[in-house]
Amino acid sequence: MRACGIWAVCLLFLLAGCAPNAREPDSIALVRVLGVDGSGPVTVSAVCGGTDQRDPARGSAVGADFASARQALPWVGEEELALTHLSYIVVGEGAELREVLEGVLDDGELACTATLWQTEEAAALLAPCKDPASRLTLLEEQGVKAPTVSEALAALEEEGRVELPRLMEEEGILRLVEEALWVWEEGER
Repeated sequence: MRACGIWAVCLLFLLAGCAPNAREPDSIALVRVLGVDGSGPVTVSAVCGGTDQRDPARGSAVGADFASARQALPWVGEEELALTHLSYIVVGEGAELREVLEGVLDDGELACTATLWQTEEAAALLAPCKDPASRLTLLEEQGVKAPTVSEALAALEEEGRVELPRLMEEEGILRLVEEALWVWEEGER
């Protein structure tokens, strides 16, 4: 009987030492804005942000297409870039919009509720901006209507075209271009 008690205590100590310890990942940055340039190769640029980040983390990755560039993105910097809180996608003129939209919908981590914006070159637009997410939020609060990923794809399916608000950078601040809307038509690229 005494031997069974000793074995039970030893088993408890062994099991207690082998239990996994739950912990949060050390350094994850939440991407709020994703820029997409090119149609092959494709460059994706990420800017993290939020009210608690003074100097947002950034990263960029290049791939043969949108899906491969997006898959490489989380591992390009010192911190893991998580795309689970994506709010805005800025598409450069040379990007294949349908490929981007379908890639977002196919990816379980990306949000189809992210709004779409357009610019000449996304990487060049986002680079000098300290916190582009807060500026894009302000533009939306001022009444600028940007379609979501799902709305843009629906417009392409139904009408063969989609209108996106066009952005420019001026002294590190995102602004709307005077003409405001940019039209992307199917088969034009």
